[in-house]
Amino acid sequence: MTLNRLCRRGIEVADHVRERVGSCTDLDRLTTSSQRAVHATAADDLFAGE
Repeated sequence: MTLNRLCRRGIEVADHVRERVGSCTDLDRLTTSSQRAVHATAADDLFAGE
């Protein structure tokens, strides 16, 4: 869902971002990433402050 949001918004998603999100098993981090994807201007914004 997170990566789909970025793609639908026309934001390019690099392989390292796909791997990081795809391998994440922490529900809190996934929730945060999903929320950040709504306002992100770049895929790396998902991990801001980490």
